[in-house]
Amino acid sequence: MTEQSLHEVNPLDPEILACPYAFNQRLREEAPVYHCPVTGVYFVSDYANVVDVAKNEKRFSNEFSMIQAGSTPPRDPEMEAILKKGYRRVDTMLTADPPRQRRYRSLCQKPFSASSVAKLQPYIETLAHELIDEIIDRGQCNWMEAFAVPMPVRMIAYILGVPLTDMALFKEWSDANVYSFSAGQTREGALRAAELVVDFQHYFAEKIESRKKNPTDDVLSDIVNSSADGEHPMNTEECLSVISQLLVAGNETTTSTFAEGMHLLATHPEQVDLVQKDPRLIPNMVEEMLRLSTPTAQMWRICREDTEVSGVKIPAGATMMIKFGSANRDAGQFPEPDAFDVTRDNLKTQIAFGQGVHHCLGAPLARQELIVGFRVILQRMTGFRVPKGQETLEFMPSLLLHPPTDLNIEFDRLA
Repeated sequence: MTEQSLHEVNPLDPEILACPYAFNQRLREEAPVYHCPVTGVYFVSDYANVVDVAKNEKRFSNEFSMIQAGSTPPRDPEMEAILKKGYRRVDTMLTADPPRQRRYRSLCQKPFSASSVAKLQPYIETLAHELIDEIIDRGQCNWMEAFAVPMPVRMIAYILGVPLTDMALFKEWSDANVYSFSAGQTREGALRAAELVVDFQHYFAEKIESRKKNPTDDVLSDIVNSSADGEHPMNTEECLSVISQLLVAGNETTTSTFAEGMHLLATHPEQVDLVQKDPRLIPNMVEEMLRLSTPTAQMWRICREDTEVSGVKIPAGATMMIKFGSANRDAGQFPEPDAFDVTRDNLKTQIAFGQGVHHCLGAPLARQELIVGFRVILQRMTGFRVPKGQETLEFMPSLLLHPPTDLNIEFDRLA
């Protein structure tokens, strides 16, 4: 069968979104800056150009909320009725540009600084042990249900200072908040997601009012009551926008890396042996997992002015997509890019958390969770493997993220 020419392929096809590796390689080799005639979008896929675009917010805007809104089913009376029960969505950190974006980021920076996150290490370690205690004698588990989902969900609930009894809601709300990124949406799915988002808004609106009156020692209080440069604290709608971003960033992306990271361990026993013999490699191993998984696989940009990227002319107003996942597998930056190598020596240059002013605010927290979590895992478990017939990790199609569907593992007990 003859391979389709590049201009006949839709890069946003669900099959490509779920398994983008071969297509991304074609883009890097044939057209690293590619104007797709099928979608009209300019795709940027090689490392150097992705970094250049991501770091140049003056030419390439992050105010892409209208693109995302346009990818959902058209509003109808039932949808309108649901949305009227909630709060207006506003652009804050992710979909705003400087200087407005800097204000929001400065208001949220302190609780996610390296020093603040370091104080969470004992809780992360305790939580990892608790989750492993529940499965260690079984020798097998559904890793998503046992660890990859509950670990980040419980962490974000803890730092926001909300009851763990509400933890199940957090996963539902997180999934609902990212539904607009999904490929193949349905009207029923969009309506259900809207209902859940409104539930999320009302739940946290009550928490916001409570923290205004009676601040406590948690991140939610820091967000609600912080101010920068003498400005007023954020209003309820702004707080809800920030909290939804923290919920998604602190949940979906870390879950993906815990899942894909475990799959890498289960399919590369020689790398497990290296790390268990020398645990000092764990931080580097986590960076390699982040590089290969890149949970935020790609991100929209809007071209601000007529410009040119690697000889390709891009007009003002054009929609672009920068492909972090593709850039992290660029052989020009990472030799043998598809290999899992815990000793790789240039992982400080991987861009799973983005670049420039929109570099992920929660990166220190995610790294701490992953390093401490995998340290505990490797202290207590070994011999990771996947059941026969389940060797390939499958992913859900998403416009921006790259979430695994499921993962079962088998393992041997160490402690």
